[in-house]
Amino acid sequence: MQIQINPTLLWGAVFSIPAVIVDRHMTLASPEQLQTLLWVLCHAAEQPDEHAVSKALHFSPENVKEYLLYWQDKGILQLDGICAPASAPKEQIPDVPAKPVPKQLPDLPELKPTAAQILARTKEMPELDYLFAQAQKKFGRTIGYDGQCTLLMMHDQYGLPVEVILMIIEYCAEIRKTSNAYIAAMGKSWAQEEIDTIEKAEEKIAVLHKCGSIWKEFSSMAGITAPNPTAVQSEYLRSWSYELGFTIDMIFLAYEEMANHCTKLSFAYMNKVLRNWQAKGLRTPQDVAEDNRRFKEKKQREDTQPPASYDINEMERRLLYGPIEYKKKKDGEGT
Repeated sequence: MQIQINPTLLWGAVFSIPAVIVDRHMTLASPEQLQTLLWVLCHAAEQPDEHAVSKALHFSPENVKEYLLYWQDKGILQLDGICAPASAPKEQIPDVPAKPVPKQLPDLPELKPTAAQILARTKEMPELDYLFAQAQKKFGRTIGYDGQCTLLMMHDQYGLPVEVILMIIEYCAEIRKTSNAYIAAMGKSWAQEEIDTIEKAEEKIAVLHKCGSIWKEFSSMAGITAPNPTAVQSEYLRSWSYELGFTIDMIFLAYEEMANHCTKLSFAYMNKVLRNWQAKGLRTPQDVAEDNRRFKEKKQREDTQPPASYDINEMERRLLYGPIEYKKKKDGEGT
């Protein structure tokens, strides 16, 4: 099947996209990272900041920073005042690809069901009425038409069972993040991870609680005032704690390493540091201190090593006469 651009397409303003984006990163970057980059490329002449991107794409400024750092890390963007994760001064930190998401889902459609359609669905599924009532009870307010649309589409579009959505509602009420946008984002994330049973939801919430506990301890040590981590930060904390098995002491040590080289908080940089330590087998602060000591000693030996000596006469001979070449004589040539 051949693909062609519609010749009757009315071209308006256009912008360039580097071929490397399509050739290398199209299947590696997340949809949100790609959306962020495309918007920045389209509006590059305006020199936008993360707040402009956040307003245009309805991403939080914290998430936008993480998406932009991804493209800076890949050498596509340059960010003023934000440290590039791959520019560690001691040694090059290997680029470790993020854990792939099992599947990708779109955001909930902008076209919402009508009030009549919602009423018809609740008649088909009485448990939806129970879902709406429990949401209002947990949030301490009426959820209104928009809230009903969000919960209904999480069920119909993402395929999440009512009991799983109820657990999302309970968790969101617990952490006091009850906006429709946050609930929809969590529903999308759970659907992508195929969390479609009570057992899976309980495991996920246990992980979220542990990440919340780690965040409270870490933010207290680092002097961060935000009461809860962003979704991106929670995923980093989960990865560092569950996948890599690092303690809070090592996570904070990575924060201090990041703070020495970055002007702004960068979980992407911390991730590079921690994955580098894991690759080296460094599991405790003492291991890191010993590794730093060995590195400094090696650097000092290299700095104090005397320069190689040369035979001045040999160098002059080579400059004057060049290398001596020995060629086999051909038959018939004189001696």
